[in-house]
Amino acid sequence: MKVADQVEERLRRLHPAQRRAVKAALRALAAGKASDTLALTDELEGFYRLRVGRFRVVYRYLRDGEISCEFMDARATVYEQFKALRELIGED
Repeated sequence: MKVADQVEERLRRLHPAQRRAVKAALRALAAGKASDTLALTDELEGFYRLRVGRFRVVYRYLRDGEISCEFMDARATVYEQFKALRELIGED
């Protein structure tokens, strides 16, 4: 599993209990046992979200089947921020 710098930094700033919950959810995702995932649509087609409490991790599957965790934030803003980031760096 690849984890973007933004996700690692966001994890570092979480309360220890939240950090443990997100890390446990990421381990379950890597093991194929994630319980709360959903494919995203429209501009974010090809990406998925993992829900962990009030947080969302946006991830995708790479060609070799590896998981790449791209972005993480609170539910209220995660999708808009991720779309803005992708536009800023020029990814479609």
